[in-house]
Amino acid sequence: MRNAIDLYVNAAGIEVGYGFFAPDVPNNYKLAFELSYPDGHHEYDLPSVGQAGTGFRLESLLDRIAETDYEPLRAMMFKMLAYSVWRKHPDATAVRAVFGYIVWPSPEEFEHGKKESFAPVYAYDFTFDQAQRRSGNP
Repeated sequence: MRNAIDLYVNAAGIEVGYGFFAPDVPNNYKLAFELSYPDGHHEYDLPSVGQAGTGFRLESLLDRIAETDYEPLRAMMFKMLAYSVWRKHPDATAVRAVFGYIVWPSPEEFEHGKKESFAPVYAYDFTFDQAQRRSGNP
């Protein structure tokens, strides 16, 4: 009986107790996109979601990206996210995806007016063309 319970607990991922029921508190990761246009101007965009549940999934995705050590997989995830932004801005000639984390000030620093800052970790540059837009493949 004990072996059956151990098997169930390990298979269900609940062997660590509270961690199974705890909410997935995301880290402070942020993803921003810089869009470049033919006339030389730049615009900035953040990933957007339609519902609160999708926002939680995006936060989880950013956590998983941060944990990914395999460079080709990480680059492909950024390319797919950049492609979705480019589809909303088809006149852009290039999309730069900048991934990093928010550095929060200490309580003392906050009292002195210091704000949070952004520490970039990865930056990827992508270009897409109209053929990719028609085919739907990044």
